[in-house]
Amino acid sequence: MREIWALVNEMSPYLLLGFAFAGLLHSFVPASLYRRYLGKNSFSSVIWAALLGVPLPLCSCGVIPTAMSLRKEGASKGATTSFLIATPQTGVDSILATASLLGVPFAILRPVAALVTALFGGGMVTMATRNEPNEAIQKQAEDKPKLSFWQKCLEALRYGFVDMIQDIGRWLVLGLVISGLITVFVPDDFFLRIEKTEIIGVDDKEYDL
Repeated sequence: MREIWALVNEMSPYLLLGFAFAGLLHSFVPASLYRRYLGKNSFSSVIWAALLGVPLPLCSCGVIPTAMSLRKEGASKGATTSFLIATPQTGVDSILATASLLGVPFAILRPVAALVTALFGGGMVTMATRNEPNEAIQKQAEDKPKLSFWQKCLEALRYGFVDMIQDIGRWLVLGLVISGLITVFVPDDFFLRIEKTEIIGVDDKEYDL
């Protein structure tokens, strides 16, 4: 339980940020935009999703609820995959930090690499599912009713921290339990031992020859 609690403490700020992003996207972005730019089983949807994900300051934890929200709002499987790949690799904050520490060339290389890998992954999923209907769009109603700014804020909080947590909470708990068990039962030097064993085996073969 101690290891699981430590993982919760490490992940919770980023998960909360992801839930907040999901709520804001749900409340303040019209559903028609998702259907228009991200809803088609086409490479253009993959491109738009990658361009959306590259600058967002979300890590691999925070991107999960945000990507699930995009999918529920009508994004295709390929677009959702592209967003999942692009977003954790970079962000405006990490690009600026990279530029200050490693220089401008590396700062440019990071988002380019994120964009390329996202386009590849999202494109492969789009090709595999090009004949499947987009169930998320089929379930979508028309654009949300007109709400005031404060009503949208309350809706964002309700959607991000109630609806989304209900949807993925059990999977997060399962993942945390599995991670805690791995932390407890797998030694810290497990992979180092494997590497040493492989190196010793290679040396022995060379010696025998």
